[in-house]
Amino acid sequence: MTKIFKPLCTNKKGRNMTEIAVTNRNQLLPCCHLDSPGYFKDPFIKKLAESSDISKHKSLDDIIYNYYWKTLNRIITKAMDTQDTTDVPPPCVNVCTKEGRRADWIFGKGGQ
Repeated sequence: MTKIFKPLCTNKKGRNMTEIAVTNRNQLLPCCHLDSPGYFKDPFIKKLAESSDISKHKSLDDIIYNYYWKTLNRIITKAMDTQDTTDVPPPCVNVCTKEGRRADWIFGKGGQ
């Protein structure tokens, strides 16, 4: 079965990050699914989280327009268009691959 990369952090048109989560560490993340210790082992996700400490910024716009957020948005937008997830951080691919999400739900890994 073909896997479809469909990011949860984008709107229906798939161009603007719209789903944002705030962690209990006061960090802004593109989605709540990334707030997992295992995912913070990924160097890009770790740097994204470190650059997203709300108490170190004047506004949320300062965070979502920083280097890491803009890079992630560019990478995710390109991957949505091409379905090539080579440059997408592995945690994002894991969470946002449609077949992967379906399998997790069926087998109870992340389902409710």
